[in-house]
Amino acid sequence: MDNRNDGLWQGGPWEQPSPAFPAPPAVRIPPAARVSRRPVLRLRKKRRRWPWFLGLAALIGLLCLSVVLLDQYFSVRPFIRVPFPSTGEDWHYQQQEEHSTEPPSIARAGTGTGVTVSLLPSQGKALDYIQIYEYALPSVVSIESEDDNGYSAGTGVVLTQDGYIITNAHVVAGASAVSVLLPSNRTVPASLVGFDAAEDLAVLKVDAAGLIPAQFGDSNTLRIGEPVAALGDSLGYRATFTDGIVSALDREVKVEGITMSLIQTTAAINYGNSGGPLLNQYGQVVGINTIKIVTEDGSAEGLGFAIPSRRVKYVADHLIAGEEIKAGIFGFMVSTAREEGGGFMLRSVERGSDAWTKGLRGGDILLEANGMPITGLETLTRLKLGLGAGDTVTLTCLRDGEKFTVDVELVEP
Repeated sequence: MDNRNDGLWQGGPWEQPSPAFPAPPAVRIPPAARVSRRPVLRLRKKRRRWPWFLGLAALIGLLCLSVVLLDQYFSVRPFIRVPFPSTGEDWHYQQQEEHSTEPPSIARAGTGTGVTVSLLPSQGKALDYIQIYEYALPSVVSIESEDDNGYSAGTGVVLTQDGYIITNAHVVAGASAVSVLLPSNRTVPASLVGFDAAEDLAVLKVDAAGLIPAQFGDSNTLRIGEPVAALGDSLGYRATFTDGIVSALDREVKVEGITMSLIQTTAAINYGNSGGPLLNQYGQVVGINTIKIVTEDGSAEGLGFAIPSRRVKYVADHLIAGEEIKAGIFGFMVSTAREEGGGFMLRSVERGSDAWTKGLRGGDILLEANGMPITGLETLTRLKLGLGAGDTVTLTCLRDGEKFTVDVELVEP
């Protein structure tokens, strides 16, 4: 088990890799069931490789048929395969044992344009699912990537009317070409603005105008049990809409050695959903769908995860600005037990961290962060979503009955 901490606290046993599932009454679970947390939402189409003699036979047959069909040539339109399937046919669905973490080798778009993600408050009356679908659909695109192994498909979210698009990094990783199918059914090549495999986010740019940007909401306002919906190209079926609820918030999930703080949902997500939006009941994007948990025996159900919009904003803003994404930690460990008078006790402070330099020590009680009362450890987790190494947080603490305030800079892990 990985004993490294994330700068806050150790996760519970339910957050550790490969948990053991006890067998419920009257239900037999295979003892060797394995759990996977890889990004399984990438839809792949393999190139067909035919033996040479089949190609020769096909050529001979084609020559013979051409004589018979020559007089019909100009009256019959040749069949052209659409690169973005609407039926899911001929696509191979699999979890890749190894997937690239390298950015796509496509044209680069300029950075430093000042484009940012705006998180808007929820206003007005909550929408029903029909209204959510109709509201969000014009802001969702299909993405196809090509590499040496064939083609893969995913989903993207329109950020600006002139063609900025947010998707998962693993949708375009290692690609030699990336195309985007717009809501107008026009296919255009994409260039790369920014890419971060550890955050599983990428920003693309297409040459377009008049697109309808998605409205992004604040993931920090979500509550467990709140209705949500996922929209994306499930198994190649374009614009598939599935409903669910928020199952958990601030869920720490380790994906190939990287721990991510994600939104857990029951909304069904499948291959091809990667990079698509998780929508709240106002039609706002509160997350980018990224992974689901699957088991070999198929017993896992309704375990999908999305990157919170707070983190999406932080990462996308930095990628568009051409800045490096640096993970940040506070540099201290916090007790999970709330103190009787309120707040949470620092169990330890790492020497060399800015928190140590500024005088914080084990035994101090954390009361507020950036003016917000710390009501639970999730307060610190959600605060970190919009921060990175070098950013500063104002902490209000209690020591020996005296309150004091200190500005602490987050440091790299």
